[in-house]
Amino acid sequence: MKPSTTGKALFFYAAMLVSACSSQPPYPTLPQTGIDRIPDITLDRASGTASMEITVLIYNVAGLPWPLGCGKASRDTDDNGKRIPIACNRSAAMKDLGTMLGKWRVRGNEPDIIMLQEAFISAAVVIPEMAGYPNWVTGPGPKDLGPKYSERVSEEFIAERSFWKGEKLGKRQSSGLVLASNFPIVELHNHPFNQWECAGFDCLANKGLLVVELEIPGLPDRLAVATTHFNSRGASGVSGERSLVAHNLQVDEANEYLENLGEGDVPFIWGGDINMRHADDRIMYFVERSGGTLNEVSSYCVKPGSDCEIPIHWDSDTPWYETQDLQGWVPGTRVEIAPFRVETVFDVPENGIMPSDHNGLLVHYRLSWLITEE
Repeated sequence: MKPSTTGKALFFYAAMLVSACSSQPPYPTLPQTGIDRIPDITLDRASGTASMEITVLIYNVAGLPWPLGCGKASRDTDDNGKRIPIACNRSAAMKDLGTMLGKWRVRGNEPDIIMLQEAFISAAVVIPEMAGYPNWVTGPGPKDLGPKYSERVSEEFIAERSFWKGEKLGKRQSSGLVLASNFPIVELHNHPFNQWECAGFDCLANKGLLVVELEIPGLPDRLAVATTHFNSRGASGVSGERSLVAHNLQVDEANEYLENLGEGDVPFIWGGDINMRHADDRIMYFVERSGGTLNEVSSYCVKPGSDCEIPIHWDSDTPWYETQDLQGWVPGTRVEIAPFRVETVFDVPENGIMPSDHNGLLVHYRLSWLITEE
């Protein structure tokens, strides 16, 4: 059944706004060599290892153009059990976030690396500058198009693309991905997902992967870091079956791209809006495609004996099942990684309003390696 005349008008109005508001200021040229922190290195002569600690924040900031951000609510609830709304003026909210992160920097406790999702509007893209990060990059822009589709997708999926669900309107927005670092960014690998391997209104954004290589003072190898934002479910406006196919296609594409990058020797941290909350089918496929084992932070930290500090209250024994926002890691051949503290941030309302419909996930990692005698 086709949408009503009113529905058509509202949709085209929203699509026009999305197109008009798409903005992605250019990031500084690479390599970016700024250093705002030199991690302390701890030597353990007994074990013959050296180690350092870094912090990584992922945060879906809901940096949407007006009026798409209005009416959204966080998953946090007030004392009456009602979901707490987020600020309708998203530009002002983004500026507040940049100011807040800048205050953290003054106190010396800013995250070393931040990875933002849904940073669509210009006020969201410049959060790293407002927060004082010396190095920052953005993910694929609206014109950085990949192939239309691959051999992985079925003819039926392509044939059923819907104009009314935004699947034939092209990319009106960037990927919404931003990454900033206290450490030099020496390489950037941007990869947009195949244009037609998406579902519903998610197709309006040029979703993909943002991968960087960092040089951290004292670390014997580079650190690879990646962020992404996979296809949503209900928010996409299409059936669960169709959005699942798109999600699986993007998981496959992301894994294939990362495998072909050939960064297996260096330590790797990933994080983003994985869009698998309460979705057994998505979680099972994601874990299976990752080789059956997955170093995901929350599932690691809840295990007995993990030696991971959790200064937050999780409502269940399966916190990875309750959120869209996940972080994980893969050790390198020389450098091991393990989280030792995980906490949520930007999870407290101010004047009854939340900064975003997501909370930030801040993870403290310890990177360690064998001491080699010169």
